[in-house]
Amino acid sequence: MGQAAPLNRGEIENVSRAVDDASRGRAWQPADVVPRISTLTVNLSPGASLPVLRTATHQASTVMFTDNTGAPWPLAAPPYNANADGFTVNFIPDSSVMTVQARRQYDRGNVTVYLKGLAVPIIVDITSGEASNTAKSRVIDTRLDLRIPQRGPQAKKMPAPQSKIGLNDPTLQAFLDGVPPKDARRLKTEGAVPDTQVWQMGDDLFIRTRSELRDAFEQTLASGDGTWLYKLPLTPEVAFSHAGKTVWMTLSLE
Repeated sequence: MGQAAPLNRGEIENVSRAVDDASRGRAWQPADVVPRISTLTVNLSPGASLPVLRTATHQASTVMFTDNTGAPWPLAAPPYNANADGFTVNFIPDSSVMTVQARRQYDRGNVTVYLKGLAVPIIVDITSGEASNTAKSRVIDTRLDLRIPQRGPQAKKMPAPQSKIGLNDPTLQAFLDGVPPKDARRLKTEGAVPDTQVWQMGDDLFIRTRSELRDAFEQTLASGDGTWLYKLPLTPEVAFSHAGKTVWMTLSLE
């Protein structure tokens, strides 16, 4: 019985290249995906635009619902997916989290979400790309935090009155997201306050921290992971409450 002749080196290399080309073809995407963690404040007023979740195939997106204090706002029922052929939607019972995964490119749909104690449903528009967009890269929301402009059932104790919460201030949100405006300057600091960054922009300070600020401030904003953003006038020293103690931080102003 004859035995198949072994491949020589050149033939092996050609087969390997063919396999590699096939793998690259299967993995090809029309655009490179740029994952982002984003935050939006939901407008509950009639006629308002819907929050949009940007997704892509082979990428899971997580949506987390919070109130205006940054506390989780739990779902009251399973979310309703209007396009089950285009998107897979799941949720964790008794949590503030749902997950969305696109099943095909260039599709669109929406999800209706009912939150505990909230009289109106939240409608989230979902897209997996626009067919008319020929860009080589596109941003998707790996995690989207949707902030409801009310106090939820698990609302945190607030260090400020409602009037000082900057829910719709894009500048505050940019600092809270860790992507400050270009004209903001990061300041050098001295003091043992962990997870704290300070920027100066004009005559204002913007402090991003996980500790409570003890000084007076003009505006504040919170995220679902426990991070706070404070806006206050220029000062060379600020006090925080950390681990039950007052901790001071010295700032090198410009």
